[in-house]
Amino acid sequence: MKIVVLSCDANEETFLPFAWCLEKYWYGHPEVIYLTETVNNSLYKTISVNYPLDKWTVRIRESLKQIESDKILLMIDDCFIRKPVDRNRIQYAADHLIGKIACFNFEQSYDPEDLETDLKDFKLRKHGSEYEVSLMCGLWNRYKLINVLSQQDSDPWSVEYNQPNCGYDYYINSGDFIIDWGYRTWKPAGIYKGKWCHEVVPFFEANGLYPDYSKKGFSNIW
Repeated sequence: MKIVVLSCDANEETFLPFAWCLEKYWYGHPEVIYLTETVNNSLYKTISVNYPLDKWTVRIRESLKQIESDKILLMIDDCFIRKPVDRNRIQYAADHLIGKIACFNFEQSYDPEDLETDLKDFKLRKHGSEYEVSLMCGLWNRYKLINVLSQQDSDPWSVEYNQPNCGYDYYINSGDFIIDWGYRTWKPAGIYKGKWCHEVVPFFEANGLYPDYSKKGFSNIW
């Protein structure tokens, strides 16, 4: 398993706080690989493939082809971990990432149509449901993710809007937080639409983190 962080040149100021949180709350984590356009993250291995935002899916799938692991824990660069991760459940998901399963989404189940399964604390997303294919923090089969991203050349939001599920199965966390990065359903955390969320400031300051907020400014979302 590898941790693959979806990032970009414009979010360079997130590199240090992301690393600080990851190293504090997930000691002994798998190898981390950052995906950017041109900027190197000196803290972790970086794969840089330069495509514009409207070709984001091309950039990510070309980057994923360079990774030698069939299981990747996909994270976004503003997933600032707030407490120790549940390693046992991450391993449980990895052990069950087989057959038609493309992804275990680590956000908490929010859809009443999510289906009960034999897998402990995971529900099956109903095919065709909203955000069945989600790019939130989760464990993916790398080959299946490449296939999903090969259905269109687009920005990341179009992927979640068009929902190219490729006939795979998608599961979602129905238990406690596996990785708590501050996100609550429909309530953003970290960065929202290119701007910082105010919620992150007290968390950062409590941990001695002071990123440069001036480049992005703040969203009017909490």
